[in-house]
Amino acid sequence: MRQWFNRIRKAIGAASNDAEVKPEGRAETAAPESSSDIDISLSGDSPIRLPEHDLLGIDPFAKAIARSIAAADASDGLVYAINGAWGAGKSSAVNLILHHLSESAADGKIVTTVFNPWWFSGAEALTISFFQELRATVGKSLDEKAREAMASLGSRLSSAGPLLGGLASLIATPAAGAAVTGGAALIEKLTRMDSTVEKEHRKLSAALAAQNTRFLIILDDIDRLGTDDALQVFKLIKSVGRLPNVIYLLAFDRHLAEKMVAERFPAEGASYLEKVIQGAFDLPTPDPDDLRQQLLSTVGDVMGAPPAEKMQRFWNMFHDVVAPLIKTPRDTVRLSNVIKVSWPAVSENVDRADFLAIEALRIFLPDIHQTIRTHGHLLTGRRPDANYDQQQLKAEYDVLFLDGLPARQREVMKIALRRLFPRLDSIWGNMWYSDDAQWTRDRLVCSSRHFTTYFAFAVTKDGITASESDTLIARAGEPGATAAALRQFLRLPQRKGGTRAALALQELRVRAPDIPEAHIRPFLIDIFSIADELEVKADNRRGVGDYGSNDTRIHWLLNSLLLDRFDLETRTSIIRDVAPSASLGWLISFSGRCMSVKIKRGTEKDRGYENFADDETVDWLFELSRDRIRIAAEDGSLLKAPDLESALYRWRDRATPEEVRAWTDRQLEKDAFVAAMAKDVLRESWSYGMGGFGSLGDRVSKKHEYVDLSSLLPLLDVEAFKARVSAILARPDLDPTDRETLEKFNRAPEENREGRFSTS
Repeated sequence: MRQWFNRIRKAIGAASNDAEVKPEGRAETAAPESSSDIDISLSGDSPIRLPEHDLLGIDPFAKAIARSIAAADASDGLVYAINGAWGAGKSSAVNLILHHLSESAADGKIVTTVFNPWWFSGAEALTISFFQELRATVGKSLDEKAREAMASLGSRLSSAGPLLGGLASLIATPAAGAAVTGGAALIEKLTRMDSTVEKEHRKLSAALAAQNTRFLIILDDIDRLGTDDALQVFKLIKSVGRLPNVIYLLAFDRHLAEKMVAERFPAEGASYLEKVIQGAFDLPTPDPDDLRQQLLSTVGDVMGAPPAEKMQRFWNMFHDVVAPLIKTPRDTVRLSNVIKVSWPAVSENVDRADFLAIEALRIFLPDIHQTIRTHGHLLTGRRPDANYDQQQLKAEYDVLFLDGLPARQREVMKIALRRLFPRLDSIWGNMWYSDDAQWTRDRLVCSSRHFTTYFAFAVTKDGITASESDTLIARAGEPGATAAALRQFLRLPQRKGGTRAALALQELRVRAPDIPEAHIRPFLIDIFSIADELEVKADNRRGVGDYGSNDTRIHWLLNSLLLDRFDLETRTSIIRDVAPSASLGWLISFSGRCMSVKIKRGTEKDRGYENFADDETVDWLFELSRDRIRIAAEDGSLLKAPDLESALYRWRDRATPEEVRAWTDRQLEKDAFVAAMAKDVLRESWSYGMGGFGSLGDRVSKKHEYVDLSSLLPLLDVEAFKARVSAILARPDLDPTDRETLEKFNRAPEENREGRFSTS
């Protein structure tokens, strides 16, 4: 995997947005199968220490600074500065400078120490710690008078009081058994000293000028200090810190430092720092390709390589969304750490290119990320509503997703969002899409079904996981496996109502092209046999999108599985093999659809639809469904049909009205038939109050229950049926469930064919 991804990274410059770039092929090693296979150890954003760890071209710069420090005339002291933005690699540069000075340090030509001023707060603490650092670096090589001069400078520049004892004890000669006495004596000497700061500084300078050793004091991250503390550090270096053979190496963000100076000294800024620093060097700007390759190394190790067919899309997404956000080494570390943690949680259920892009937006543009997260309905799917004002809609999207961004970044963000959400091509471009099935199949963020996973880091109950989806496809050819799986999904509720069986059928429709031809017959036998069990009221949906019932979803599945893949002869052969296994309700529904297409062919009602089977087989299906209805009528199982009234009408269509009426006349004597028919003819309607004349309309619909007995007239004796309902209700020993059904039937208003209500 690593070797393969390294080969890909070499093409990063050439790949760019060139649509003609061809992927090099599949990975030589399979992607990790689980999070346990992935090393998710996080980087602590630690700076590098050795040249071989330099991936960003900092080492040549550090080597040049080290040569200058080793060779420059430091007889009056020197101050170097490395300027760079936060996260640009200043600390790494400092470490590499120390590495290149290590030989001089080993020979005793230079003594180095690192002073971290951000460990201290306040002028007093900084002054004390500054002189302690001088003592640790410089004082060891000085005689007693020079050390006393150093201590005197520290005491004069601070009014540390109690801290002075600690300073004096550090500066005093550390002879065994005499530290306390020596320290106390030195405090007394310092407090009654009459010499000026200038005289003490000259004493110390003279002592250091006689040294053959250079002293390098490094102060990193000065820009992390508060304004007053940062100015105190500059003041100490500018005033008493400039000493012969003492070299300072400062690392900070020049723009931030100049801003700090300007806060206290408005007339100064850059000029103030120029008086302190003799050699200022800007850290080299990392090559963008180096930063990207560093990130891609982690992407390859953690996320795995994209398959060959998705390689071009990965590069498009990387260059247009991720790459523009990576500007510093710290950016690569931050995003690398994030994907190490978040990717294992969702690796099976999202597209890697989309996920990397969304995570980059979350880290570097959190406001944009939040806007995307809360407006998925404006981003997912194929296109906005057909009836809209193009210019007005564009203005609304501009305000929502681009407002507040600089002009150049607005254009970059437009491209990024269009990559992630193709629907925006119809807003900011001139492209409309007619199909989004592939987006759903690939689990892209632009799919409304998978959008939430990218933000919740998990598949909700309103979604099917990739593992569940893959299992459905892998076991499609195993007799009974699909039926067992769908029964299991039927027992699991969705968060917003209905069962997960509806989700499974949607997923199977999307994945239909992945089912091998050899597996289709056993797969359809399972689907056909369980179809009536799946027809549950809870899964019925109204409106657009995922509308209809599970019966409708199976019809859509067949479209993708058969009509979109096979010719008429092959489809006919498959239907002949699987139809005998169909449950009754589904056989009625499917044969009715096939017959409808056949009858309309060549008429003004012909929509040009293809049929699932040839005409002879359609006639056979019609007869098969008729015979199955007759059998069910005789053994009583017809009463369990999902829609009894519809089944009776379909029987009439396939036989004669007289045959059906003769059967229902006999069945009126049976309580089970009366209860089943009463339950079946109960209807629901939903209505809204529209308001008017200043009143507000309803925000939600209200359910109305009614019965339509006029629709039963061709099927049974309605008056006899009503009389039987009343007679059964009069019995005291009536089953409570049947009583509830029959009483509800009696209470419901009756709607006739003109739509007027009367009391039944």
